[in-house]
Amino acid sequence: MEAASIFLTTRETIQAIITDFRQYDPQSILFSGIIRLITNNGIHLKREQGKDGAWINRSGTSHMKWLDGPELVDYMCDVIAQTRWHPDLLAAASARVFQARATPDTDADSGEVGVRIETNMEDFRCRQCGACCRYLDYHNEVTAEDVAFWKAEGRSDILKWVDEISRDGHTQGYRAWVIPGTRKETDICPFLEEEPDSRRWSCRIQDVKPAFCRQYPLNRKHAIMSGCRGFEKKSPFNQ
Repeated sequence: MEAASIFLTTRETIQAIITDFRQYDPQSILFSGIIRLITNNGIHLKREQGKDGAWINRSGTSHMKWLDGPELVDYMCDVIAQTRWHPDLLAAASARVFQARATPDTDADSGEVGVRIETNMEDFRCRQCGACCRYLDYHNEVTAEDVAFWKAEGRSDILKWVDEISRDGHTQGYRAWVIPGTRKETDICPFLEEEPDSRRWSCRIQDVKPAFCRQYPLNRKHAIMSGCRGFEKKSPFNQ
């Protein structure tokens, strides 16, 4: 059976790599390998054992600067965004970042060039542990498409938990989940509920939940890095 995969255009692949670097703690070991791959050693990076950062030669001179935390992540993402990618190079970087087989490909419908990435999700099964809904930050992940869909469906019960971010009269984005009548974000999704005596959790808007929720986890790495238990051989409720 053919392995499940997703096709991303070049732009989407670059954005997915940037998102990967931003959503976890600084992946300095991974970034070290990516730097060597995309710059042919044009940028020198030196790590220190036991430290989550790196010395980086950013100017092509002998001067090195220590970067860690958000500053290192910002630098990683800037390098990714400014790189002139060709399909083979982008596929090689994607394979390292997403820990999955990745190959250059062309979309049959649009003709756009991009990368096909295997998801490695064949043995995934949701355990209904609720960890993703309780512990991950989804507040900035609701899209204009989500909101338009809820409006079309008349879902005022959902929309009242969504805060519109506007500037100069123009919508800039949305935040969820925000306590109605306030600017305070909820600690967990208001539509998550624990099933009595089962230690399982369920979603009260399962059929119309945000796209980000429907797509979680995007791949095996995303599941493991974000604490998902969907690859455990045993159910966490029967141990």
